Amino acid sequence: MSSHIFVIEDDAELAQSLKVLLTSAGADSVRCFESPAQFIQSYPDLSGTLEEPGCVLMDIRMPDMSGPELFALMQSQNFPWPVIFMTGHGDLSMAVSLMKAGAFDYVTKPFDPMGLLEKVQAASKASNAKIADHVFKRLHLAKLQSLTPHESLVFSKILSNQTNREIAQMMENSVRTIETHRANILKKMGKSSALELAQMHERFTLMGGQTPFPMTPNK
Repeated sequence: MSSHIFVIEDDAELAQSLKVLLTSAGADSVRCFESPAQFIQSYPDLSGTLEEPGCVLMDIRMPDMSGPELFALMQSQNFPWPVIFMTGHGDLSMAVSLMKAGAFDYVTKPFDPMGLLEKVQAASKASNAKIADHVFKRLHLAKLQSLTPHESLVFSKILSNQTNREIAQMMENSVRTIETHRANILKKMGKSSALELAQMHERFTLMGGQTPFPMTPNK
């Protein structure tokens, strides 16, 4: 089981038992968080780990913030790993609702060790596609942020299918200047044509990516 696993569980003894089980099964790392608050506080330091295969094991009932509340927050931040909820028998209907909302799976307490490991392995395998999307969005955003204000404006006009001459007239620049901006944009974005640029940016926006500058700037 080559993956990283986060366990969010307020029962310290259970969390430690899970860590021992998952580590013995070959997990690359198992990190335990005793509360959603601790996980949220640590989140900024987890970006590197989140670009490798992994999943989250999360209890449904925890003090201060419930598992479903934390899950909703993670979804709003485009968290890339699948989430498996841990639940008692009284929470089965809630677990099913969470799966409909996007959770990967759930396990009931007490756990069947082999069944738990199978679900974790499946979740970690499924994380690869989401990680690829996560990395793409991060890299694309970094490229967008590298554009100068003038390049950002030209970029938005290129996506509107405006010609170099039309952009030059709007910006009161020479066509040669716009050609230079276009060449710099393509180089920074790692593309060779306006079509490739548009396709890449469309993928970014369809995945919920936010452009760091207005796409319809004032003239």
